[in-house]
Amino acid sequence: MPESPALPLRTPVVIVAFNRPAVVRRTVEAVLAAGPEEVFLVVDGPRATHPDDAARCAEVRELLTSAPWPGRVHTRFAERNIGLEANVELGLDWVFSQVERAIVLEDDCIPHPTFFDFCVELLDRYADKPRVWQVAGDNKGIPRAMFGDDSYAFTTWASVWGWATWADRWKAHRAVFPRDHAGAEERVGATPRTADAVRPVEVLPHPDALVTEAALRHFTQVAGDRDGDSRGWDHHWWVTIMSERGLSITPSLNLVENDGFGPDATHTHTAREPMPAQAMPFPLVHPASVALNEKAEAELELVLLQIDGRLSRAVKRIIKPLWMRVLIGRVVRFRPVWAVVRRLVAR
Repeated sequence: MPESPALPLRTPVVIVAFNRPAVVRRTVEAVLAAGPEEVFLVVDGPRATHPDDAARCAEVRELLTSAPWPGRVHTRFAERNIGLEANVELGLDWVFSQVERAIVLEDDCIPHPTFFDFCVELLDRYADKPRVWQVAGDNKGIPRAMFGDDSYAFTTWASVWGWATWADRWKAHRAVFPRDHAGAEERVGATPRTADAVRPVEVLPHPDALVTEAALRHFTQVAGDRDGDSRGWDHHWWVTIMSERGLSITPSLNLVENDGFGPDATHTHTAREPMPAQAMPFPLVHPASVALNEKAEAELELVLLQIDGRLSRAVKRIIKPLWMRVLIGRVVRFRPVWAVVRRLVAR
């Protein structure tokens, strides 16, 4: 593993993991190279219904705890499986009870070294701008032309495949989405069901937060869905941002490679080649104002609906073989078909 650099990373880094030692190894190496002064390790426990989980989870924990971290290390290891939603939400509650900001990486998110510098600079720059909620590392491959000469754009929706935020934003989200997964750590037996997605007051996406009608319909449905297993924690985080007309930061280049596609993943089951991480040039070129870039937002909404819209979810339920999903995905991304999808989603 690489040695830590001379200048340590002062922003805390969170690694969220479960039972995939191969992807964890790459993530650990990337984070070690940044030399973090403080690391939070949030790891779910083995499932009683999967006999190989115990050994795999143990290997993950060994990789994480034996790494030569240069600074303080905090661990939150679940004794038994509490599920992805509880692991992330309760884990980040724990992190942000101790620090004011953090960079968050799930085990399959491999950052380029410049991702850390990008996050640190923008966390400093927008700390006192409450309209900005999140700094993203993955840009979903949307065209560089959408950003003009800027290093990033303000969008409403942004990826959480490598991201950063502030404690006050996360706590504001949890105040309106306070599911506590009560008893998750005491359950024994089958994989625990995710807690219901209940909010104490109605929270809906603001009509001006999104560019396409299709995305507004999508997130309005998410906001009203009480089934915690239907959508991930990230969707509920995004709904909160949208309800406040908040903004996220999407980089002009892809700074994080997601290496977790395939049958071992929780959500990204479809096998596909990951998008490589790129180097962000410095000094950063900042947008002239803190305002929504509607062109970039429209592209991101299109990407989101392609992978998580109603049609996409129906296909995943009906078509089980991964090779067949890959083939259909390639057809949909074929340029002439993509143009038709773009027009339909924009309505």
